Formats: sequence, structure tokens, C-alpha cells
Amino acid sequence: MKTSKLVSLLVLLVFLFSLGFGSQAQDATISFLTPSWGVPPSEEALNAFMEESGITVEIQSVQMQDLFSRVQVAAAAGEAAADVIFITEEGISNVVATGNMLPLNDLLDNGDLDLDDFEFLDFFSIDGDRYAVPSYLQLVMMDYNTAKLAEAGFDAPPTTWADFDMMARAARDAGVDEYPIAMGAIHWSWWLIALSMGDPMFDEDLNPVFADEGSKARDAMALLYTWFEDELISPEILAGSITQHSIFWSGVGVFHQGWQGSVRVGNNPDVSAQSPNVAYMVLPEVGNTWNLPAGIGIHVDSENVEAAWEFIKWYVDDQNMTDIYNAFGLYPSRLSISSALNEAGAIEGYAEMVEQGMHVNDLPRAVLWWGPWSSSVSEHIKEGAATGMSSDDVIDALAAEWNELKEEYE
Repeated sequence: MKTSKLVSLLVLLVFLFSLGFGSQAQDATISFLTPSWGVPPSEEALNAFMEESGITVEIQSVQMQDLFSRVQVAAAAGEAAADVIFITEEGISNVVATGNMLPLNDLLDNGDLDLDDFEFLDFFSIDGDRYAVPSYLQLVMMDYNTAKLAEAGFDAPPTTWADFDMMARAARDAGVDEYPIAMGAIHWSWWLIALSMGDPMFDEDLNPVFADEGSKARDAMALLYTWFEDELISPEILAGSITQHSIFWSGVGVFHQGWQGSVRVGNNPDVSAQSPNVAYMVLPEVGNTWNLPAGIGIHVDSENVEAAWEFIKWYVDDQNMTDIYNAFGLYPSRLSISSALNEAGAIEGYAEMVEQGMHVNDLPRAVLWWGPWSSSVSEHIKEGAATGMSSDDVIDALAAEWNELKEEYE
């Protein structure tokens, strides 16, 4: 009799699993720590996922620097800052290399995702372990207002930085735009100019060759500082009261430091006064840029790995990735989705993206000291521009700090 009851119970359990009860992660609640642009844009789609899966997702939207701080503070207490963590390029040194993320190799190998469909799948890898599933791709790019540039007397974007400088000054002098360059007082601006001029920034031993005498990186910093000094860039950006993106979309600027997908936002009349005249320009001269894809992964101390993985699979599905592109102009990491969007005519400037993608010199973001050093770059740029410190002195200070951090962490 006991054996009969046991068999009946097993049959019941098999029946329940066949109905999907075993796949619902047992009504788990997980947290997702992300910047605002990582929040799923469609509340309706997220609610549908939660209802169907039985998984409640608590969104914690913070600034990226606060995200890093939360992860580090929680790690010091031996806790998980969240179950699922959004990871950008800076996240490699701040949360991956520091041991805060769970290797996803086994989960990725179980066949739930078509790994051949993802680009940059190994971007968040260290020593063969993969720590995130890419959610979008980004080349740092530039775009510009074609109508304003034409009004200033030019029918094509610049192919050298000297021409860029000349065109910006011509646009201001002609009254086309008071502040024609929308670039931030941040590390990205310096890296963008230096890399596109052909500076490698670091050698194979991670020595800061950007500080070599006569380097292109020195020329790049000097050029950036002249734009701040001559107010070709709005003083509001230097003061930190506005970003290069928001000021450009408000209608100020001819040239804009954007990204792969920024034209989608720039030509959206609901959010951009530059619409419908925004187009990409391939970076001048050597034209190198760098990649900064983003992804999401699972915290190493998460107690809800199964539910977290179910959420990640949903997050990188067709609908959410398309929603993210439409909402934020963030280029999908899956080939099938980007191809479908391109065939539908939804990706503007596709040819320029392809061309820019042929000119890439990635930066060493996996080293542990990259996070603190890159933050210091932005601080030095702002301080130097505000105090009149020479661009050469800023470069020397950044090289000295790099070497000190390198010695400390190695």
C-alpha cells in the first residue's frame, strides 16, 4: 500500500512538471541593478514576463558610478548587491575583474541561447570565463547636423581634425551655432580624438605611450583644451550642469560625440530639436574608436541563479532588444535582430556604422586599475580646463597615476 501511494505521488509530480510547474523558479523574487537606459522600456512586456514565469523582478535604477559603489559595498559585507547586474565597459574592471560576478559558462552551454547569434560574446570574458550576456553594442562615434553644416558652407563632414576645428569655428562665426561642438569634459572626448589621430595609447606591456613626447594623444588633449578655452564647447558642459547629449538634442551644436545608435535618438522629433537632420560621420584621420558593449550577468552571491537566468534570457529576446533600440538607440547585440531592423529600414546610417567598425583600437579595460584610472581622467580634464593647467601637465599627471596604479595592482 505504501509503495502504491509512493508511485501515485511520483506520477502526480511528473504530471505537474509536464504542465510547467517545475520551470517557474518557484515564484522567486529577484533584483536587477541597472542604469536608467538598462531598464526594460516596455512595462507591459516586463509584467507579462513576470506573470508567465512567476518571477518578480525588482528594478533598482541608479547612476553607473553608484552601481559600482553598491556592488563594492555589498561585497565588503559578503552580500549580493542584486541578483542581476548590468555591466558596461567600465564594469569589467569595477565588478568583473574584482570577482563579483558569476561565471556563466555552464548556463551558456546548456543550449538556451543561440550563441552564434551574439556579437562580442567574449567581451566580458576573463581567463576563459564568460561573465555577461551582451545586450547591446556600441562603437563610440560622432554625428552632426547636416543642415547646420551646410548653412556654414560645407557639404561634407571633415576628414581631418584640423578641418573639424575650422568648420566648427566657421559655423560659430557665421552665427549658425554659438557652441558648435557638443563634447563632454570627460575621458571619452580625449580618447576619441587621440585614437582617431592614430595614437595607440598603451603598448603591449601596458605602458602609457600616450605620454610620449610628441604623441598624438598630447595633440588631442591640446586640441580639446582649445575648444574649452575658446568656448566652442558650451561652458555648461564644463560646469557639469548638462551633458553633451542633452545639450545637442536641445538644439545646441553642429557636431556631437555620440554612439552607434545615437542618430536614432537625434532624429526622433519627440526628444531632439536637431531632428531630422542628424547623420553619422566616420571619425577623421586614422579614424580609430573603441567598443563599449553592455551586458547583464548574475552576481556571484545570488541565491536565485535559476530565476536570474530566466530573466536574462527574456531580457535578450527579440522584443526587449528591439524595444531598447527604439527607446534608447542602443544597437542590438544579436545579429538576427540588427539584420531585421536594418531590413525594415529602422537603422539609420548603417553604412557609416559598418565603416566605423573597421577602425577600432580597443582599450585595456579588463585590468583592475582601469576603473579608478578612467574616473581620474575625467576629473583631471575638468580640473585642468577650469584652472588653466596646461594640457601637457594633465597628460603627465595621468601617466604618473597610471604607472602608480599599475604597480599597486600588479
